[in-house]
Amino acid sequence: MNGKLKLGFAVIICCVGFSTFAQGVLPFRLTDDFANRTAIFGPDYWISGSLSNATIEAGEPFIDNVSSGQTVWGTWTAPSNGIVTLSANAGTFSPLLEIYTGNDLSNLSLIASNNYLICYEHAECGCHWRERNQITFHVAGGQAYQICMDSAIITDASWVQQPQTWGPYSFYSWAVVQTTNVLVGGDVQLGLQFTPAPPNDDFVNRIKLTGSRISTNASNAGATKELGEPNHLGNPGGSSVWYSWTAPASGRVTLSTNEVPPYAAPSSSGGGFGVVTIGITFGPPTCGNEIDQNPPPIFYPVFAAYTGAAVDSLTSVNCLPMSLDSFPCAVEFDAVKGQTYQIAFDGNMGTTGDIPLYLALTKPASNDNFENRIKLHGIYVVATSYNAGATRQSNEPVFGDSTGKTVWWSWTAPVGGTVSIDLSGSDYSFPVAVFAGSSLARLRMVATDSGGVTFEAVEGQTYQIAVGDDAGLTGAIKLELQATIVDLPLLQTVRRPANSALLRYRASAGQVILLLCSNDGANWQNVRTGVANRGMVEFLVRPAPANDGPYYRAIVVDRLF
Repeated sequence: MNGKLKLGFAVIICCVGFSTFAQGVLPFRLTDDFANRTAIFGPDYWISGSLSNATIEAGEPFIDNVSSGQTVWGTWTAPSNGIVTLSANAGTFSPLLEIYTGNDLSNLSLIASNNYLICYEHAECGCHWRERNQITFHVAGGQAYQICMDSAIITDASWVQQPQTWGPYSFYSWAVVQTTNVLVGGDVQLGLQFTPAPPNDDFVNRIKLTGSRISTNASNAGATKELGEPNHLGNPGGSSVWYSWTAPASGRVTLSTNEVPPYAAPSSSGGGFGVVTIGITFGPPTCGNEIDQNPPPIFYPVFAAYTGAAVDSLTSVNCLPMSLDSFPCAVEFDAVKGQTYQIAFDGNMGTTGDIPLYLALTKPASNDNFENRIKLHGIYVVATSYNAGATRQSNEPVFGDSTGKTVWWSWTAPVGGTVSIDLSGSDYSFPVAVFAGSSLARLRMVATDSGGVTFEAVEGQTYQIAVGDDAGLTGAIKLELQATIVDLPLLQTVRRPANSALLRYRASAGQVILLLCSNDGANWQNVRTGVANRGMVEFLVRPAPANDGPYYRAIVVDRLF
């Protein structure tokens, strides 16, 4: 049994006059009595027959208000670990399926049933039992399983008009009436499909993966759960397969069902000023929809990673669900070069499916370390990077809910005033902090917040900007910095020939000045930039400014020193 949990069992099928066909084998004849049940061979088969003459034996399991007692039995032994799906089709009755382990009626243990409870939206209509036409359960190699088929009793409710009297008056009103039907079992088909466990079902048979960016087709169809195996990400699972991977480098690992593109190298654009705008029946009531009280779980993959050499002594590496719309099932964790990781793919609540499995290793961005921070320029800057794979240095500050996965920028204020940093275009609401100081050991925090921050800048002051992880989650970062827009005073307009003019503005040495032009005073366009020298900057323009336009203005957008 390879250490797997014994979830399977011998299948006993109660049916009189059933014919069983298994991959061309001659039909078996099944009997009504449990003791005389026929052993069925083969991994896949269909049985066709009728429950019309079936009876109940003393000691047979019985579900009150559900079982009618028309039972037939069959037994099946699992050739190996795997998963069995039973399907029942009947035209005149509702087949009740029950799967047991045990060798006689006195010691049967119920493993699975297609019986489930629904409740109507209208509370007065109550709750009632129904039967699914298909059930799936795990089996263990060599274990005998007993399947019982019964004709279920159907209880339901509906609104009907009932006569009422009040004194000398007679009238009708709507009331809920319960109805019970015992449908006599008739012709039925029962199908069994067996899916054996995949080769990497057991931890000891895990498949080796190599590389930093890997894709493979993965399936947990037929997979089971081993004794001592952990619940992956807290999900009880039950259908896990295993892989082994050794990290070729340190960084952030993503496990997903769709490819995670490599992060683009950090970049920034600035010197501009962002966006500047200046100027201007009625009928019988119903019971409502049926609400399944225990619906079958929906399949989605569950990924987890561990260190360790035995399934019952694994150490979790704390995979974090990415919770991004683009990667709904993805998780991430930190990997260390040379460390071997055991990777599990399981299904939600033991469900199974076929998926593409992607593993992507991301090394730290170039601005991971404080010493490699990227310089930003301008009063409006858009910078991109990522903190996947980022590491924490000695003396590096931790702020907000960050765990220390920070990347760094440096920005010198060309003007004083309010500065805003917006991270809303990032994967998460990352914490951001602004510091003054030129070394990690001498940093002084100016401001910090999550998803963005504002602070008052001093002209000429250099600020260090750090963006951290969101409680361990990492991803793409888009940082937008907007500083105060400062218009320079016009010192002089010198008229020149051919309707041109020389515009002189007062400015501090080293300031980078952007000249703008507008024909209506509201919509401005960039003309060119200049660098202030000797307390002034000059621009030669054509056409010259006039009372009815064009209009010119000069703003500080950066500084060279």
